[in-house]
Amino acid sequence: MARIRRTVYACFYAEDDPLPDIAAMLSGEIPPPTEARLGALAVLTGQRHRLNRSELDVLLSVPADRWTELDSPPSEAIRALLAKGLLVSDSDDPALAPLRDRDEALTDNQWNLYSALYHYMTQWGGLELTEGELDPAELSESSRSVAKAHVARYGPPPSAFAEHNGTREIPLPGAERQSPLFRTLLARRTTRSFDSISPMALDELDAVLRYVFGCHGYARNAADVVCIKRTSPSGGGLHPVEAYPIISNVTDVPPGIYHYNAQRHSLTMLESLDISEARRLATFFMCGQKYFGMAHATFILTARFDRNQWKYRRHQKAYAGILMDAAHLSQTLYLAAAELALGAFVTLALNSRDIEERLALDGVKEGVIAAIGCGRPAPGQSPLELSFSSEPPEV
Repeated sequence: MARIRRTVYACFYAEDDPLPDIAAMLSGEIPPPTEARLGALAVLTGQRHRLNRSELDVLLSVPADRWTELDSPPSEAIRALLAKGLLVSDSDDPALAPLRDRDEALTDNQWNLYSALYHYMTQWGGLELTEGELDPAELSESSRSVAKAHVARYGPPPSAFAEHNGTREIPLPGAERQSPLFRTLLARRTTRSFDSISPMALDELDAVLRYVFGCHGYARNAADVVCIKRTSPSGGGLHPVEAYPIISNVTDVPPGIYHYNAQRHSLTMLESLDISEARRLATFFMCGQKYFGMAHATFILTARFDRNQWKYRRHQKAYAGILMDAAHLSQTLYLAAAELALGAFVTLALNSRDIEERLALDGVKEGVIAAIGCGRPAPGQSPLELSFSSEPPEV
């Protein structure tokens, strides 16, 4: 007979759900009654699940730190909790074994509960954000209407500038800097329109990969552990973020999915594609954002969670450090792209589950966190890109 235990990778919440009396609502006599409902956030499935009273009672009776023998076939409540990923079983049932394996992998890889909750409950799969086959460089009338309706409903956003009442205000010189670094900082921007004809040069891709993701030195720390140097900082000096380029139009680099090897500064092809396939795949990975999918090189950023959590074992800040690593790398890409007169972008709107399946990642030892990319900008300026002025607009 199979054994069961409760997973620790779940959180629970209570909320009031309306139980509408349609006749009363139509007559306007009384407000609809409410009833408190218990819900579960199940990390193993990445889903929200409702719990009834009998399921809750069973769940509370099953320990998480040891297996419990089943003396008889599982009850309806136990079967429901197993399917929801709130209980795990040591059976070979093909529907249940992957949930047990994920539970054990999360424990073995030192995942903190709060980090796992955020990471797995915010993953997307198969999401499409755009409206059909529109020109990726244009903003549809429907999108314009939605943006205007949002402002009409909620009003303008809070001011771009925060004010504080203090005892004194000291004006600063505000000197204009003319060195290349400061000019590059001012030139960085998000690009949403890439040249669909002209390829990106190999030496440009080479520079981006080397100066954003490449290894620029080695050192041993106090524990005699070898650390590498990148051009961006990393929590604990671990640099757990990997880059998987999707190349669509770069001279002398066949279109396809690659992994960047930072140690050897080389690209390993994982899957061959043609240009249109690479663009469609990048667009699908980025939830239909066609303007980003047209970039010449898209870098899927993954985190090697096992490397990061080797040091920060079940640490509440471990996942925040990984997100900061990705943010540092995206800014470094923007600066490198600006210096090379390339366009750049970063997005968190990703079909992470689909990407992990395509890249054969388990999502526990290594998983998707962001996408950044670059390419040759299209001539002119896309309506999707704002034109900035140094003068504040009139109110």
